[in-house]
Amino acid sequence: MKKLLNFSTHPGDPEMFGNDWTEAAAFLNQYRFDGFELYPVGNYPFQTIPPCLVRGIHLRFFIFLREIWENNGDELLKIFDNWENVEHSYGGRGADAVITTYVKQLDLAQQLACHYVVFHPVHCLLAHIYDWQFPYSWQDTLTLCSEILNESLARSSYTGLLLFENLWWPGSFRLEDIKEYHYLRERVNYKRCGIVLDTGHLLNSCGGFDNEEDGIDYLLGKVGKWGSLRDEIRTVHLTLSLSGRYIRESKEKNEHPPATTSFRQRFSMARQHVCKIDPHDPFTNTKIGDLFDLINPDNVVFEFTFNNLGVWCEKIEQQQKALLDKLWL
Repeated sequence: MKKLLNFSTHPGDPEMFGNDWTEAAAFLNQYRFDGFELYPVGNYPFQTIPPCLVRGIHLRFFIFLREIWENNGDELLKIFDNWENVEHSYGGRGADAVITTYVKQLDLAQQLACHYVVFHPVHCLLAHIYDWQFPYSWQDTLTLCSEILNESLARSSYTGLLLFENLWWPGSFRLEDIKEYHYLRERVNYKRCGIVLDTGHLLNSCGGFDNEEDGIDYLLGKVGKWGSLRDEIRTVHLTLSLSGRYIRESKEKNEHPPATTSFRQRFSMARQHVCKIDPHDPFTNTKIGDLFDLINPDNVVFEFTFNNLGVWCEKIEQQQKALLDKLWL
């Protein structure tokens, strides 16, 4: 079982190590991790990254997929206000921009000899992230995502694992039913597939928790009932979310950004809302180690949010302490 840290090429992340991947490797060694799961951002010189440091690539999370995939200009302008915002978000005005991004990232994963890539099978609408009442089914979303993946994979050189990550929004891939995974497998024309279990997302999907022990009990009970589906879990994003109170209160308030706000303002408010639902905190209760009596993934990723090295180190140390007897024998 490989132990990984999430990392990105957003300027703030490499700058923590002076843009020196040798220093990044030393950081991994300091905490006894095997590599990074990388979220590639911008026009970074990826050729400077030693392949041995990156085990997985987290593919770009395009939140709004249907409108761009269907080249629906009217709906895109309703969401984004203008074409400049559309181009900034996708790199273009149509479906080809999405495919181009995914093909580049899949090819990057191949170049870096990555074991896996992560894809979010989700389509979101800003208006409904507050009330969770999305006007489409998970079948609609997974059909859409399979079309995008099939086109991207067909144009790429990638040969590693393709892993689907669960989220919490209704109408998306939530792992509420084994049928969701089989539905994807039947439609994605790629044999090497599996699951990324995100523990924080799973906690959020049922309305959230206020107490860590209750949350862990839920995780163990849920995963324990999955049977053969447990064998499909190839990677775990190990992260704690105790946002139950916030989720309940936000649903009751159902506050939407004023119609007069710009797309950038609406998106910023939505981002703040989502970060409160999914804070990416560390587990501190040693009971979380029991999860690895139920599953045996290839990779465990400590997926945290952080704005400086000190915060990141603190979160790593807290979760390592909770898992010391399980993963750091």
